[in-house]
Amino acid sequence: MLVLAQTGWQIVTGIALDTFSSGLPYAMLALGIFLSYRILDFADLGAEGSFTLGGAVTAVLVYSGVNPFIALLFASVAGFFAGSVTGLLCTKLKIPALLSGIITMTALFTINLVIMGIYKAQTSSQPFNILTSNTNYITTSIGNRFYYSLYAFFNSTLGLSWFKPLYSAILLLIVITVAVMIIVYYFYGTEIGMGVRATGMNGVMARAQGIDTDNMTILGLAISNALISLGGGLSSQVSGSTSSNMGVGVLVIGLASIIIGEAIVGRKTFKRNLIAVVVGAIIYYMIISTVINTGLLEPHYLKLLYAVLIVVVLVISHIKKNKKQVIGGNGLARD
Repeated sequence: MLVLAQTGWQIVTGIALDTFSSGLPYAMLALGIFLSYRILDFADLGAEGSFTLGGAVTAVLVYSGVNPFIALLFASVAGFFAGSVTGLLCTKLKIPALLSGIITMTALFTINLVIMGIYKAQTSSQPFNILTSNTNYITTSIGNRFYYSLYAFFNSTLGLSWFKPLYSAILLLIVITVAVMIIVYYFYGTEIGMGVRATGMNGVMARAQGIDTDNMTILGLAISNALISLGGGLSSQVSGSTSSNMGVGVLVIGLASIIIGEAIVGRKTFKRNLIAVVVGAIIYYMIISTVINTGLLEPHYLKLLYAVLIVVVLVISHIKKNKKQVIGGNGLARD
């Protein structure tokens, strides 16, 4: 019984750690997709390329000796420009939104491969020193560089031997997620932010009010992809690695997170929307982590699981919407 209890506790702990360490970086992704899909009403397929771009830029800079937080900033800037390209293709060249995202994603595939080549060339001559006393950031893996100083503070300085390295990563991820949510919330409450929201809600009316909808679309997509790239950078720093296919399927993950969060938290206000997206990403990855840690499915089935989950969520959301309409209709008829 004791062995079973310990095994069960290990599984629960593993699920919790995987949920937050993987779910919070993908919460940045979900926030970015939310800003383009829900706020701007733009189905941006360039998200997959931007997510990989963020991971690639972060990895190269970290192994070049750049501070990991500065690397995240540059990753966000790279995503900002990628989103701007999608916006320019759509607004200035009049290419349909769907094709604009596909073109950007295709171009980023080559760009990411080039960056990955630089990354592999740098890491081939540098060893991975996992959780040693070595504080040379250039010879420490990406994951350890991201949270090594915080881990050292709790574990060595405060003498908390039970404090694991992953705990410090999760603490930093929570701080970054909350900070990004606050910045996004206040920015979209400014005049420029309201212009972006108005463009997404009704472009014709926004133009009638003197808003440059083309520039607002470009800006909205740039901010969206900056957050998506930030998510890619966070994911690469936590996992300690990056790859050219890390962005495959992330659009599905983001959409599923949005739908799950809205079903649980609701979407009455912009603040609640932001919270819903983050909650949805955490719940989504809790389901994924549960499946992996309990051994229900092999890792190579994950992409299929992603697709099945979003289908289930969409069907449930559709059923709930129909029930509300029926109830509302009956109520009006009785009155």
